[in-house]
Amino acid sequence: MALEDIFRALDEQADKECEDILATARAQAEAILADAEEQAAGICSACVEHTESAMQRKTAKQTNAARLEGKKKVASVKEAAVSDAFEKSAERLASIRTRDTYPGIFKSLVSEAFAGVSGDMVLLVDPSDEALARQALDELGVDAEVRTELSTSGGVAVLTGNGRIMRRNTLEDRLDKVRNFIQSDVAEILFS
Repeated sequence: MALEDIFRALDEQADKECEDILATARAQAEAILADAEEQAAGICSACVEHTESAMQRKTAKQTNAARLEGKKKVASVKEAAVSDAFEKSAERLASIRTRDTYPGIFKSLVSEAFAGVSGDMVLLVDPSDEALARQALDELGVDAEVRTELSTSGGVAVLTGNGRIMRRNTLEDRLDKVRNFIQSDVAEILFS
């Protein structure tokens, strides 16, 4: 029986060692599993943060693009409204000849056009202003040829230097010049 006791003791010792090895292996497996779960949670959290950050950037980019597009559309509408205001002004200039004040305005335009000009001069006018042009030249005491070669709502052009130099003083030219200076003021009036 002594041999049987030895075998039993060896079996018991082997069982205990196996249980200790299994317990150690289980503990290591649990530690590895816990570490893996912790790493997976960290990776998942980092992935979620990265995705959220990417979505925030994309949303901000889309929002900025939409704002920019909106500003462009508003600017386009404002620009069109300002252009329309100047176009309507140009249309109203076309009716200025029918006013009682036009002969005085025309004479002033002729006088300004001739200021500082000397030598042979040709006055270009719209055919409907020919009589006014001759009258203005007589009143101003200016000797110049009158040609009806200009198409304008009002005003004149003076040729000097054998036709090489032209000085324009028409209502349209004046409107174009003033447009550059008051365009922002017109926009402010229209949209404030």
